[in-house]
Amino acid sequence: MPQRGFACIGLDRPTDAVNVGHALRAALGFSARMVILSEKNSSINVRKLSTDPGRAYRHVPIIEVANMFNAMPHDCTPVAVEITDNAKDLTTFAHPERACYVFGPENGSIKREILEECQYVVKIPTTMSLNLGMTVNIVLYDRLAKMTRSRST
Repeated sequence: MPQRGFACIGLDRPTDAVNVGHALRAALGFSARMVILSEKNSSINVRKLSTDPGRAYRHVPIIEVANMFNAMPHDCTPVAVEITDNAKDLTTFAHPERACYVFGPENGSIKREILEECQYVVKIPTTMSLNLGMTVNIVLYDRLAKMTRSRST
């Protein structure tokens, strides 16, 4: 049976081109259907990222907006990936069939207004914070592993 549902990613105020490139590469590698860039640093050119050799912008739609919720697909569950006291542990999180994973900037947290709009907040249980590119890879891999496992059981 083919994969059901979809995943997209939203990057809130990304500032580092290297990490955006890694996030786009993860989106392409894990078949994300769309990338939303909200208030990205103006110096980031998605067509010229050294860390995105696959040129994800040619294969995954990338939308730049001021408010990422204006670009999110209809009937999609927004999932913030953030370290908060009430965040669910990613290791036990059941991914929604249609999800948009929202990641904050490299040097800060997701805006409070965005967190309040997200249906879930999940965190990766590490002893330190991770960079943006690595976090996107881990979340998308976790989704793939769990969706694959649930189809085979």
